Amino acid sequence: MAETTDHITPGGGTALAADPLAALLPDPQRLTEPQIRGRDCAWCAVTLGAGSAIDLGERSASHGAVARWFPRSCQSCARQHVYPAQLDHTQNCEQCTDDPTVCAHGTWLRLVLRQARR
Repeated sequence: MAETTDHITPGGGTALAADPLAALLPDPQRLTEPQIRGRDCAWCAVTLGAGSAIDLGERSASHGAVARWFPRSCQSCARQHVYPAQLDHTQNCEQCTDDPTVCAHGTWLRLVLRQARR
């Protein structure tokens, strides 16, 4: 399934721009059903509890038809994968350089990292 750039932001809106996390997420075709549903971590497949899961946003993938999947992460994998993406994004994003509160992707990455650090 090819990953699209459509995802649901933490505020509930849909973003249709370059998604800084999309390239880091595993290919949904290689994931187990619990990983696709968000019961297990998208990266390491550990079973997630209600308090430990970090929501990575509803995703769309297409393989002949559009399918939705719901990746979630454990705190360790979120720190390992999202932190480098956040650093890369903020260093290359003009909006984040000028005013980080204006960039939806930068804000989303910061929110995910904040959850990973609890």
